[in-house]
Amino acid sequence: MTQNGIWLKKGLVPYHLNASELALALLVREKPLSAQQLSAALTEKGIRLDRKQLGKILAKLERAGAVKTVNGNYICQNTKLLNYSTKYSESQLLDIVGLTQHTVNGQAVFSGTPPMSISSRGSSGV
Repeated sequence: MTQNGIWLKKGLVPYHLNASELALALLVREKPLSAQQLSAALTEKGIRLDRKQLGKILAKLERAGAVKTVNGNYICQNTKLLNYSTKYSESQLLDIVGLTQHTVNGQAVFSGTPPMSISSRGSSGV
């Protein structure tokens, strides 16, 4: 996957998929999954992705034509994504979603355990 993601075009509207969106689309390319199954797989990997946020990502993927819903499962039928070569496993794709779900000023921020906070006030006098 490139750092910049991938562009898809549905009609005249271009859609840019970032790394986490692309990873989710590639996950359902391999096997159809429901939103609950995707959420469970992320939770099992220790990745906390709010269901609302997951819903927004899946809605964007549907608008972009990257995935569609069939019998409650998301499947990828986009020809560009079907022909997209990747060497990532399901586990690695889930990790990519976890690593790139948050951004600060356009830069990806790891979503795992937050680092210890650093105070700019100096010593507490203890």
